[in-house]
Amino acid sequence: MPLAQVRRPLISALWILTIPLWVDGVSLAQTAAANPSTQLVDELKLLGRSDVDNAIARRTEFVLDLYGENTAGLTRQDIRRVYEDAFSERVRQQQRQNSRRRASLGGLVLVGLGAGAFITIKRKVFRVKRVAASLPFGIGEIELETVAISRQAAWALYVEMTTRIATQQLDDGHGLLREALASLYSLFGITRQILKDAGPDVGASQDSVGGIAVAVLNQGLRPFLARWHPLLQVWEAQRPDGISPKEHEQNWPQEAQMRAELTMLGQKLEQYTRALAKIAGASPAVPTPPSA
Repeated sequence: MPLAQVRRPLISALWILTIPLWVDGVSLAQTAAANPSTQLVDELKLLGRSDVDNAIARRTEFVLDLYGENTAGLTRQDIRRVYEDAFSERVRQQQRQNSRRRASLGGLVLVGLGAGAFITIKRKVFRVKRVAASLPFGIGEIELETVAISRQAAWALYVEMTTRIATQQLDDGHGLLREALASLYSLFGITRQILKDAGPDVGASQDSVGGIAVAVLNQGLRPFLARWHPLLQVWEAQRPDGISPKEHEQNWPQEAQMRAELTMLGQKLEQYTRALAKIAGASPAVPTPPSA
């Protein structure tokens, strides 16, 4: 039998066998598209990757405010996890790409221009800057040497600090103390993630960006939270029915004392924020991204 006659029925049979797979594929795609949970997860992932690509600092609280009330069934914990995982993964991708790019550039320079030109470029990329800063919480006056990655970490910390509720002054009768505590607590996770993404170049000693950030958490925020969180929690548990959280908080005998201490803490955090801006090479009055 001619080969063409054998091939024609074989192709027809294979095409018929693929129809169920194609139909199933369309059905699965339509199901996924119709699933609001899947759509929201994809949107959160896209937002996380887009923020990194556009040099926008991690903004988890903004994302939680934006998507916290959703009809897709995602909890705030789910939203935080999806957005931050996508953000961190894109940061790691960029770091790997930059490493490969630097390695390729180094090889080309060595081949084309020699080792002397490579050393010059490396010094430009990793040039060191010395900065003096005054810091609160017993840290005092320090001098530190920074490289590009540590200045970028300082900038990311600065942006987060300037958007925290806890770093803004709460006027009497305005704002909830619980919101301020939650904002302070969030700085632990944010700081940890920024330092983790930046890597070991941010340092761990007291005269490094990493060491300063950890010292502020342990010597400044942790004692305040350890003191006031359980006290406020006990009072909140006593709120009668029909009384709003704000009104109940205002009736707390220790409310004025906590606000006073929160104000003092905010002043010290403002000093820390100004130091971060100086380390990053930016003006705290008119924020601009730091130079490399």
